[in-house]
Amino acid sequence: MEKDILLFRQIHPSFVQNNGVSNQAFVTSSAFKPTPKDDNKLSVYNSTFFDAKQAFEHYVKSNKSYGVLAVSVDDCESEELLCIDDNHPFEGHASIDYSRHPSNSRKEKIAKRIRDKAMIRKWQYTLATYESDLKVDNMVEVVANDTETT
Repeated sequence: MEKDILLFRQIHPSFVQNNGVSNQAFVTSSAFKPTPKDDNKLSVYNSTFFDAKQAFEHYVKSNKSYGVLAVSVDDCESEELLCIDDNHPFEGHASIDYSRHPSNSRKEKIAKRIRDKAMIRKWQYTLATYESDLKVDNMVEVVANDTETT
């Protein structure tokens, strides 16, 4: 994968502390650390296929997300993490593979650094933005309907 490709990570609301406004929210490093069920891989969206909004909308069809953070392939490779363009279970899916780091404490340290890099980039898209977009879309639709009836 190209080094400048962004990998969008969905952040579950339970990983956000203090319900901060947008960039003020604190994201726990657990959002960037695979669990045993993940087979040492983090699920992400490849920016070549999705922008942050599209990734969020795709994900929230069946899951909860506070918002989308991004790391680059280069960010991951600098931590000796392999980025895999696997397109499974959908086209545009990728994985960040932690299997080169078997130690749980090592994974935790890497997850913190990756989280920090993502937070420097700030939220790419959030639930609040999504809800705001829906309100605007609904207002536009109401105005359009009012215009048609007059």
